[in-house]
Amino acid sequence: MLEFRDITLEDKQRVESCTKSVNYHLCEHCFTDLFIWRGHYETKICFYKEFLLVKMKTTDDKKTMYLAPVGNGDLADAIKMLEQDAKDNNIEFAMCSIAEDMKPQIEALFPDRYEYNTDESGWDYIYLSEKLQTLSGKKLQSKRNLVNRFLANYEGRWSYEDISPINTHDAFNFHIKWCEQNGCMRDNSFWGETCAIGAGLNHFEALNLKGGILRLDGEVIAFTFGSQATDDMFVVQIEKADSNIAGAYQMINQQFVKKNCTHVKYVNREEDLGLEGLRKAKKSYYPEMMGVKYCARIK
Repeated sequence: MLEFRDITLEDKQRVESCTKSVNYHLCEHCFTDLFIWRGHYETKICFYKEFLLVKMKTTDDKKTMYLAPVGNGDLADAIKMLEQDAKDNNIEFAMCSIAEDMKPQIEALFPDRYEYNTDESGWDYIYLSEKLQTLSGKKLQSKRNLVNRFLANYEGRWSYEDISPINTHDAFNFHIKWCEQNGCMRDNSFWGETCAIGAGLNHFEALNLKGGILRLDGEVIAFTFGSQATDDMFVVQIEKADSNIAGAYQMINQQFVKKNCTHVKYVNREEDLGLEGLRKAKKSYYPEMMGVKYCARIK
């Protein structure tokens, strides 16, 4: 029988040893995501042999789902253990965050057992780090223009700094201000994101996060943070900026990547959640590829 439990900071090294062995370029198994969102999704983990197993609940209907196992060893055995856990707990089996490369493996191991579905709102937007740093090319000209306009308009008035223990409160306070301005204080998702941001900032060094704050006349107008998920990919978990200041989003994006992501090939900026404005913004940076994910359910 599997023994699922709460995820803790002490699990970081072991979780990452499992996730880095497969290199699927998805964000769900990233330790930072699992840890900071653990309250929102009621995340539980279990180590079975050399696999990381994850169980969590959906935010809308609170249904339990499992993430696809990651690690080394007998994948079929690990999946069978998840199925047994679902049966033991009277849960309708659903296994999600199945990467495109993993789906054929599961189909070969369990022919005609599962039906698969995918939801584009959950796909990760994955960009070339170099492109986000340079904003080169005709497609990104509008981004370059916004950055250049910001630099011209606010010459000598803006600054960028790394997030550290001495300024995490500034980032958190900006998040609250941002939510007040955008009318999301009463939204249920606000509390989940607020807890996630708080967890990230409170455990910034233990999580080995990298972050940046953009200021104008000394006041915070944007912040972001993220973590390295694989040898060639960095994940941006959080990004907020004052949309009333033209170029603020583009500046924090570029400055952060130039400072923290020069050593990786890819930057994963996670999903758009089906939000039209977020989808438009993420597509406007022209991702190199999409991190397509599938869910499997027993036929």
